[in-house]
Amino acid sequence: MASTDLENVPVENTVRALRRLAPGAALREPRTPELRALARALRDHAPSELARTHPVPVARVVLAGQLRALDRAVIGFFGACHPAGPEAARLARAAHYSRTRHSRTRRAGPLLDRLRAEPGLRAAALGWAEACGHRILAGELRGVPEVPAAGDGRLAAELAVAALLPAPDRGGRVPSGDLVRTGSAFLDVRSLRIGDRGFRVDVESAAPVELVRDEEGLTLRALWWKGLGRVTDDLGHEYLVLAKDPAGTPRARHWCHPRPAPGARVLRLESAGYRGERLRLDVASAGSSADVLVKLELTVRLGA
Repeated sequence: MASTDLENVPVENTVRALRRLAPGAALREPRTPELRALARALRDHAPSELARTHPVPVARVVLAGQLRALDRAVIGFFGACHPAGPEAARLARAAHYSRTRHSRTRRAGPLLDRLRAEPGLRAAALGWAEACGHRILAGELRGVPEVPAAGDGRLAAELAVAALLPAPDRGGRVPSGDLVRTGSAFLDVRSLRIGDRGFRVDVESAAPVELVRDEEGLTLRALWWKGLGRVTDDLGHEYLVLAKDPAGTPRARHWCHPRPAPGARVLRLESAGYRGERLRLDVASAGSSADVLVKLELTVRLGA
């Protein structure tokens, strides 16, 4: 995995860590000039500010990402757009017709060139882009470019951050000295393994589950941990949370970068919060869920 799990670790947390990153970090070089420009800009600007301060690279980075999604969609990988939707079906038919029509006359060129040359494929792609909320791509297809909004800036920041982050170091060894764990009612640090490029920390989650019977029947109430959102040390450095094992087991494994800084004695692990769920066990009743703003901090004391 070469990018951060941004659903569980907000891009703002990663940007903050990049500004106070512990020494020894080895970041990747983004491939395009626009991604490099945005990566530099994130040193001084919040993700939501990028659309205002750097509109041109934001628009180009978002457009490139949305074109990649479209390129997958024309061969049947629809991503966030439901495959059964009418816009997706029209896009698939138009793309099939385009490939069949030109298979004997020329090889397919870059997707954007094909869209400009083929009105039918462009119209189908425009409908798909609008249904998916890809406003920058939709503006490009209309020939009237959209001005990037704050949401586009945040998306561009996510893409720039993903281009910077290294792959997690999945190897590791137990550090010398003792590991002292401090937990809470719900969480406990189970192990810390330090590798050449970073460290891996396993946290056990024991969030409460309650089954209640009332006049309407049985209700299951549960809290599900979202994982770590921030890792710092006692020297003021921060660490990047590169990846997290999928949810579904009590123990969550995180890969962080880089190795603990020389002289650091304590790692502070901040919980990203919990997701609360309330589910009626009656088939006729719909379940509901909501985010619960719970923040906990664990302490890992590093051995000498």
